[in-house]
Amino acid sequence: MMHRDIPSHEHLLAPAAILEFSDDLRVADVRPLRNFLAARLSELARDQEEGTDARWAAEHLARTIDAACRDLADALVSWEIELTEGDINRPGHVQRLRQNLATGWDRLVQTAQRYAGHPDYLPRWRPLRYCCVEHAEFVEQALGDATDSGILYSGSPRHDE
Repeated sequence: MMHRDIPSHEHLLAPAAILEFSDDLRVADVRPLRNFLAARLSELARDQEEGTDARWAAEHLARTIDAACRDLADALVSWEIELTEGDINRPGHVQRLRQNLATGWDRLVQTAQRYAGHPDYLPRWRPLRYCCVEHAEFVEQALGDATDSGILYSGSPRHDE
């Protein structure tokens, strides 16, 4: 994986202080999640007896999650290029990339949430329902408050408490 440093765009490539939208995901967001999941799944595998189906399944899950983390990081490299050089509202490939970022992140986060009680778990690792403010506002307008008690989008990052 190659990370490109583009001098005039550091502010676009820096991780967000609070992850609220999938458009805010950056390559740097994946490494801590990947390390956390690798450690938890390694512990799970070690708890299984050598040579058993349970051990194989735990090790296979760890490899699958690691590959998913690498795939997400690679997609985020493409996203960062679009942020700095492209038009993020362009239909087609860019929008599929944008949607896949959220899907990939949310799948990994769902796995991490299984270990939410662990001291190394970060509250930052939560599902990201919307790609951006405009997407949240569009859905809220289209569906209205009745669908989720009016919390489709809130300016407060802690609106889910």
